[in-house]
Amino acid sequence: MFVKEIRLRNFRNYEKAELCFKPGVSLVKGANGQGKSNLLEAIYCLCFAGSFRPARDEDMVYWNKPFYFLQGTVYSNNCYYRLEIGYALAQKRKVVKINGTVEKKGRFGHAFPVVFFVPEDLEIVRRGPEERRRFLDRELCQLSPVYAADLSAYRRALMQKNRLLKEKKNATGIKELLEPWNRQLIQYGSRIISRRSDMIRIWNNKAAKNYSVLFHCGQNLQLDYMSSTVDGEFPSDLEYIAENMSREIKMREEEERVRGYALVGPHKDDLLFLLDKREARKFASHGQQRSAVIALKAAQVQYYREMAEKPLFMIDDIFSELDELRRRQCLLLFSDAAQVFMTVTGERNYLENYPKGQEIVSFFCVQEGKIREVGHGDQSGLAH
Repeated sequence: MFVKEIRLRNFRNYEKAELCFKPGVSLVKGANGQGKSNLLEAIYCLCFAGSFRPARDEDMVYWNKPFYFLQGTVYSNNCYYRLEIGYALAQKRKVVKINGTVEKKGRFGHAFPVVFFVPEDLEIVRRGPEERRRFLDRELCQLSPVYAADLSAYRRALMQKNRLLKEKKNATGIKELLEPWNRQLIQYGSRIISRRSDMIRIWNNKAAKNYSVLFHCGQNLQLDYMSSTVDGEFPSDLEYIAENMSREIKMREEEERVRGYALVGPHKDDLLFLLDKREARKFASHGQQRSAVIALKAAQVQYYREMAEKPLFMIDDIFSELDELRRRQCLLLFSDAAQVFMTVTGERNYLENYPKGQEIVSFFCVQEGKIREVGHGDQSGLAH
């Protein structure tokens, strides 16, 4: 899968831009704050109809403009697709089209696989459970429209339950008022837990091998799903999960009433990184934690490649955060992707250990929301 072309109108700090791309590696250079990440966000939005950032559509509209519009051509599964994403600020209305036909957002991610890697991802091991749940949900929503729908329904039910617990926790009949929301939480929550668990199990098998092959450190990496509801590794049986959720909610209903919010469900779960069965967040070095994340990113790319075709891979200015060994191993991931977009500031030569046989096919320079492609002989310090 690769993006052939993209047009931007009023997106972030790009008032207007039109670009053509080739399969292979495209290097995007520019100082901080010039628009490199915004370009990657536009490409991601084109493929997924949503941002990889926790951003609202109104946040992506160019200052003092009434709309943003993205249009492009993507090659996937031996076909070309014309994709369009438009958002009108006044109406708060978003329209998504594939080949001129209005589509639901959920279809995009499943059809056009994208893996991206930003500096924040390097800290995912060290941060709190909420960050790891957000990572899981983002990736699984991209993989499955059904998961995205279940997650949306779960969040609505959770919001309603928490509202009742907060506003009417001492009211007579609160248990009966909560019952329909608990049923929905169990219905959708068991599906979410099952899908998360299945995906982590797949990533675990690949990431463990990647960690061993890439870093030769003699330690064993393990990914695990820690559920507030179900004991044991990688629970996936829906009936078993639902029964456990129901029992746990009943056991903690008084505690939930006292605290004023729901304590049971996938919104309390976590993705664990273990090195030699010890939690990496507590016991691993900073470098080991980052190696674990690189191994996971490699697993994501490999999974897409095995499921359908080589994905698009985006790396947003992470090389300044990595030492030489981890830069080199990160670059090796490119061979599993059909197209790579990589941003650099140009302040250092991060490509000195670039793998042979993986040619950079395109160079782009970004400055103040203006972007231009430059030739191989006019890179203006791209790798300096």
